Amino acid sequence: MNITNDAPSMDYIQYFTKQLPQDLAKMAALRDELAKRQGAISAVEAALADREKAKDELATARAQIEILVAETKAAHDSAKKIKQTADARDKEVAKREAEFEKSMKAREDSVAAVETAVGTREIAVDSRERHLAEAQAKLEADRAALDQRIKLFQDRVASF
Repeated sequence: MNITNDAPSMDYIQYFTKQLPQDLAKMAALRDELAKRQGAISAVEAALADREKAKDELATARAQIEILVAETKAAHDSAKKIKQTADARDKEVAKREAEFEKSMKAREDSVAAVETAVGTREIAVDSRERHLAEAQAKLEADRAALDQRIKLFQDRVASF
């Protein structure tokens, strides 16, 4: 099109018959190309929006991970302290158990010694009881013999 009017005037019939369909075809191709580019731009914009959203989600996930790591470290440290306390208690219990076993062994030895002494005393008591029983029997026999001698003496004295 000539706007400045410095060229010869245009033949509209020839333009409408020959040039306009070509221009329309070019414009349709340009429109299709523009639609494709607009679709690509929209896809890029959507991809950029998705990328920004992913960055935000990544930052959120990293913050949550940092919190979880801190909580896990705190729990791990707490578990270590509990384990150290439990190990110390186990050592103390083992020490007390060893002392208890040593004490029980000493008591068992003492009880065994007392039982041996009691056994020896029982044997001695049994021996004394037998000896006393024999002495009692001898005493009774001697008393019976003495009584008989006294009776014989009294009979003799009475016969005089």
